[in-house]
Amino acid sequence: MLLKIATWNIKHSQQLIDTDPSDAILARCKRVKDTIVQMDADILLVVEGPKGEAKIIEFCASVLDNAWVPVLLQGPNDEVGDRDRDYGYDMRGTQWMWYLVKPSVLPQCRIQAATVWHSFIGSEQWRVHYWGQFQRDDHEHFRQPQVLIYRLDNGKEIECIGVHLKSKINKERITYDAEQNLTGAYVNTALKARVKLATEARNIRHYVDAKFRQLEAPALVILGDCNDGPGQDYFESNYLFFDLIQNLQGEVLMAEKYFNHVLFDVAKDLRWTARFRDPILKIPASKNPLLIDHILVSQPLCNGSFPLQVNAKAGQVEHEIFERVNANSNSKTISSDHRPVSVVLSDNEFVVV
Repeated sequence: MLLKIATWNIKHSQQLIDTDPSDAILARCKRVKDTIVQMDADILLVVEGPKGEAKIIEFCASVLDNAWVPVLLQGPNDEVGDRDRDYGYDMRGTQWMWYLVKPSVLPQCRIQAATVWHSFIGSEQWRVHYWGQFQRDDHEHFRQPQVLIYRLDNGKEIECIGVHLKSKINKERITYDAEQNLTGAYVNTALKARVKLATEARNIRHYVDAKFRQLEAPALVILGDCNDGPGQDYFESNYLFFDLIQNLQGEVLMAEKYFNHVLFDVAKDLRWTARFRDPILKIPASKNPLLIDHILVSQPLCNGSFPLQVNAKAGQVEHEIFERVNANSNSKTISSDHRPVSVVLSDNEFVVV
């Protein structure tokens, strides 16, 4: 048995189900569909998906011909696409996360209500103290992590934790003092965003800790858009001194809770998923590849103790498919500004079930 899991930020995907689509949108639709078909994942986390059940159902029908379908919350007496049920995901804004799966896989999948996450953590919000100040702020996930549970035929389960962490987009004006040091509102906004990012990652780790209090060796996958970049950026290196992805991976000293990155053995020049301009270091987008989209797996999926496992070279950024599908595209017709990441889990022949 093989199970392919992928994540893809499909930029503003709700635009793809416009009632009167332009030629550019129709071209994007075709490229998005071709990418998903060629990638052929069993489970795909879509980031920046449409808002609400009704819209994601329409997306799957009109863009994907229902070759992939959404995994939706189930509840007594609920109607699919009922707006009241949308609150169960606890998502805000217009960019939602959805798991799309092949119809044959759907019976093995279920979505966990956001209230379960809040129950495990203890609350929806947490306190944030900026730079050691006594004055505190309250923060919560603007885009609540979405949990999909995949049940194997033998009853074992894999839990996928889909994330889209806070964006670092900063619309404040960049200003410098007489010595050319960054100053003003731009710095303050940038640092607050990064502190919030770090606490969101820490909140996810609190959820992971809760799973380890329930199961000795849970099979967990963290995937999605972390809005971080490859290692420490300017503000993290000069002001905060942390690497966001390490907050998600955990501590090596707590080896049983440490998560492996599926791209750790991918060539360095292929380990990126987006290119964006850096206004501080004045690096153009073409020369600034960033690893923003990630898949991390817990130790049971790596050490051979679970019926499915991640072998060497099992993870990849889907560069070849992305570039083939987007040949001759432009800024309006390109499928997305992010590239998909995927991993294949294979049968572990040494595990007796």
